[in-house]
Amino acid sequence: MTDEPRTDLTAEDAEMVQRLQEEIQRLPVSDHLVYMMQSLSALAAGRMGLTPEDAERRDLDQARLAIDAYRALVEVVERARPAEEMVAHRGVLSQLQLAYVQASGAETA
Repeated sequence: MTDEPRTDLTAEDAEMVQRLQEEIQRLPVSDHLVYMMQSLSALAAGRMGLTPEDAERRDLDQARLAIDAYRALVEVVERARPAEEMVAHRGVLSQLQLAYVQASGAETA
């Protein structure tokens, strides 16, 4: 056996990919951006290495990039989403920024 990734798709896999692409096309762009924000927040938290499981993935430069991208998306998405939803997204941003400052301080200590 090899460790190379599998690149051939079965007919079933290809059909599933096609359905997924069609579903993405139906999503409003603002929904897709919110999914991207959720992904970025998870990446940022993981790259800060806040849990023992994530400690080996710690990369504060990558965490900062994810937080900056999240912040940029918040500014774009707020024009298309309800204000009460944006309060939650801004709260997540604040938590990420605070965690980053704490992680940075722990690294320099």
